[in-house]
Amino acid sequence: MISEWLTTLAAAGSAALVNAASTDVWQAARERFARLLGRGDPDRTETAARRLDDLRRVVEESGSEGELAEARRAWRQRLQDLLEENPDAADELRSAIAELPPPRPVSATPIRQDNRAYGHGTVNAVVNGDLTVHSTRPAGSDG
Repeated sequence: MISEWLTTLAAAGSAALVNAASTDVWQAARERFARLLGRGDPDRTETAARRLDDLRRVVEESGSEGELAEARRAWRQRLQDLLEENPDAADELRSAIAELPPPRPVSATPIRQDNRAYGHGTVNAVVNGDLTVHSTRPAGSDG
């Protein structure tokens, strides 16, 4: 049975890996994770590289939230299996995750913006819950 913190680490690794598949750091991430999963065995490393190539295709060709969620689930399970068989791989996985860009939120909240002018040119804008107030007073106005 894998410990909770290793399960969390595997989940973080899968999210970072799926996110990296659509970034400029993909090639380095692919090589790093293939080596990590291969554990020095050339056949296992090649199998991992093929699976990583499949991940990249899924992310590039579809990118639907359902398919991305399935990819994260599959890679979380692969990483959990790795950590269960090789607990010493945890530090290497943590290091690999640290080199990747932070994962995007699983479901991003759409940006909502509401701009309204009040009084003497005051504009209130709400973006993702943050209120921004821009005050522009006409020249010669005391406020």
